[in-house]
This record gives sequence, C-alpha cells and structure tokens, in this order.
Amino acid sequence: MSDRLDTNGYKRVLALDTQMVFEARPLEQLDWASISAGPILLLVLPQVSAEIDARKRDGRLGQRARDFNRMLEPSIESGGATRLVEAPISVDLAYVPATRIDWDQLDDLERDNGDDRIVAQALHALIDHPSRIEVLSFDSRPRAAARRHGLSALRPNESWLLDPEPSPADRRVAELEQRVRLLQASEPQLRLAIRMLSEPPLMRCRVSPLAAELIEPLARMVLARHPREHTGFMSVGLHVNDSYDQEYDDYAAELVASDIPNIHHGLARQFSQYGFEVRIENYGAVAAEHLTLELRSGNAILHAAPYLVDIFGPPPPSTRSDWYNRIPNLGQQLMRPDRASFALEESEDPEVQIEHRCQDFRHGRVHTLNGVIELVDATGAAAHLEARLTASNMRGDVVGRLIVPVIEKERALGDLIDLDQLACREAPPTRDLLVPLLEDDLDAIRRYRNDGAVRD
Repeated sequence: MSDRLDTNGYKRVLALDTQMVFEARPLEQLDWASISAGPILLLVLPQVSAEIDARKRDGRLGQRARDFNRMLEPSIESGGATRLVEAPISVDLAYVPATRIDWDQLDDLERDNGDDRIVAQALHALIDHPSRIEVLSFDSRPRAAARRHGLSALRPNESWLLDPEPSPADRRVAELEQRVRLLQASEPQLRLAIRMLSEPPLMRCRVSPLAAELIEPLARMVLARHPREHTGFMSVGLHVNDSYDQEYDDYAAELVASDIPNIHHGLARQFSQYGFEVRIENYGAVAAEHLTLELRSGNAILHAAPYLVDIFGPPPPSTRSDWYNRIPNLGQQLMRPDRASFALEESEDPEVQIEHRCQDFRHGRVHTLNGVIELVDATGAAAHLEARLTASNMRGDVVGRLIVPVIEKERALGDLIDLDQLACREAPPTRDLLVPLLEDDLDAIRRYRNDGAVRD
C-alpha cells in the first residue's frame, strides 16, 4: 500500500469537488481565512482529476482545466502537497489517490455517479486520517452523502462563485445587439407612420341612379349653360379651333349618352375618397441614399393627390385652338427635383400604386406625404394600406400598415347635388387637400368622367 499523506500540520482538510475548480473563482483568490483560523489542505481525488482532464479541450472550460493541472503538477510529481497560498493563512494543494472501494458496502452510493464517487474516494483516501476530510461543495448531493457516511461537509459562501455566464441564447442576443449597433453606425435609421386624415369609419358612398326621364332634360340644362359658340366662317388662324363644331357635336352626344346617365357613379366616386398621411423620419446619424416609398393596397385604389369627377360632364370645347398647350414643355421636362426633394415616379411593380423617391434623405429629417385612398366594391368592411421604405445603403426595409373600418351608405342623388343649380351640395371628404391645389396647382388635380375615364 502507498504511503499515506500526513495531515497533522493542517487545521482543516477539504476535499474539492469538480465544481470548485470550474464554477468558483480561482482557488488562490478565495477568502480561505473566512473558513479557517489555521493552515488548510485541499485534496484532489481521482474522480475530480479525471473530470478536470476530460475538459482540457472544452471551448468554455478548457483553459481553466489546463491552468489547474499546471498548478497541481508539482503534487503529482512529488506525491506530497504544494503551496497554493502563503497568507493570511497557508493553503496547500495535493493530489490524493484512494484505496480500492468495496461498493457493496456503500449500497446508498451509485458507482456511476460522479458526486457519489468523490464521497466514496474521500472515505478511502490515502491520508493518515480520512475521517478528517470535509467535502467542499456548492451542491447538496455530495455534502449529504458525506454526512451520511460520517464525514463533514462545507458549503462555501455564494460570493466564491464566478458571475453567471450568459446562456447560448443570451450570447446570441448580445451578438445580434452588437451587430445592430454596428449597422446603426453605418446605415440610416428610418421610422414610418401612416394615419387617415378622417376619423374612422370611412364611408363608401352608393348613389341612386337618375330617373331615366330626367336624363335628357338635365343634359339640355347643361347644354343651355354651355351653348354652342359661333366662330364665323371667315375665322382662320393658329388660334382658331377649326374643328370646334364637330367637337361640340361629340360633346353634346356624349353628355346625353354617357356623362348624365352615369352621374350616380361619378358622385359615388367623388364622395368615396379619403386623404391619408405618411410620415417619414430618419432618426439615425446616416443619410438615406436613394430612398423609395412604395404605397400599396390590396382592396382599394390609391391616388397621389385628390381627384375631381366632372359630375355634370367635362367642359365644352373651345373655339380657340389649344395647339400651343400641346407642345411639350421641354424646360419642364428637363427640370429635375433637387436631391433632397421627393419626386413622384412610375413604378415597375404593378402592385405598387404610388411611388415617391428622394435621392438624399438626411439624418434628423422628417417629411410628410399625403395621398388619397378610393373605396371600391372590393374594399368591403375594411380598407388596407401598406407603406414600404427602402434605401440603397440600408439592409431590409421599413413597413407600415393601416387597416381602417369601412361602412357602406346609400345617398340620394338629390342630397348631393342641386339639379336646378347644377351644383354640388357638399364638398368631398378630401376638401382640405383639394383647396390648396385649387388655389395654387390646378393642373395637379386629376379629373375623371362619370363613366370612370380619365379626362384629357
């Protein structure tokens, strides 16, 4: 039998469990004086040594395992104890083998359980007085087993433990947060908000048709307000419309055949449009380059500006030629908005109904764009609106969505228009958006005929 380790010079003899190596702060940094008034001997049993060796290539614990083995190596070489701490009290470290264990005599300990093997080896440790051993562990199982077999056990203070390491999920979150911080330093940070300019629910208007016997009388009233003009048969020149008579005949015929019979459709469309607002903010530190705002709706029609329907038909033709107005305005075509302005563009995506672009949307800037949503039969009980922001120097996109309740309401034609005065009794829901355009930019208003056609 091997010589037994002499423990007479020590106040306490403590058998370490593996957790003390991997989960506690380094042994030489612990407050040993708080648990003993004199020298301490720390024992490393074969089970603990084997568990430490098994972690030498572990990604998380490998370095601690290798450091501990280097600290234990002098004891392995000499067979005695090696000094670990000098003051305020001395602490020595020693590897101690154990004699053969008769497991039949330890029927409450499991041979294959690491904690139970440490206790069994402590009972058979090759020291002069095995009964002096105290099992040092944070875990309850080895301490309870030690006490059942006549050994003391000690649970260190929680302050001896290392700070908890983040879980794999926490490390992943921290990694993603770091990536986000890096992206925020190199990409624009955009925010998007959509709101309706009218309080919900929105109303989709239905209008009762004009009585058939009133179609021709109403058309005659409109024609009486816009009678045929006489140009004189000698009138010639660039400013004279030499096709006026034919155009007036077509105007009168269309008024009777289409414009007046469809007046209820035009009214329904006029009063089923509602304004909305898109607010864009760059709250980061980087400008958004080639910013694009796309607006979609799966069950409604979107317009970049409010529209008007020619309820009583389009204006009559003019005796003056409009050849000059048909000449392309090259200056206007060549003019481009500055880089910081938003421009309305034609989208290549058929699902995108409105597209605005801005080449340089600076950090700290806030911009508001207005649009109009037209409620149709497909809209049903709720109108859907989606806005999507992209930029050439930004990964991904920013999306905002709005769902607005809609109700359907039947309106009498006479409640909306005065047939005697040929005038509307109410302004459309987009009045607040229309007024500035009527005053400053009449050409920006798209005009429709009652049958749904765009007026040239």
